[in-house]
Amino acid sequence: MAKGLQMAEPPRRRSDVTAEVPQNDTPKITPQVAADAGMKFTQIAEGEKVQFNKRIKRGVADGYEMLAIRTRQKVPELLEEALALLEQKYGKV
Repeated sequence: MAKGLQMAEPPRRRSDVTAEVPQNDTPKITPQVAADAGMKFTQIAEGEKVQFNKRIKRGVADGYEMLAIRTRQKVPELLEEALALLEQKYGKV
């Protein structure tokens, strides 16, 4: 009769290996200037761009990708053009 699968022993831990970081390799944090300390962080993207996450059908997404490749444009540029065409048809929002 077969013994079946046997579990292997876990690897031995080496006690002589330590994770020491030399003092020269640690990054130094410099304090900020007092004038900068009062500024608030603003989350305004360059060109006021935002991420456009909407669920659409796979065929529509593939169609935009194929048009982007065929016209050598990026998908956001195609979306801008589609918005312009829809505004012509239905009016501005």
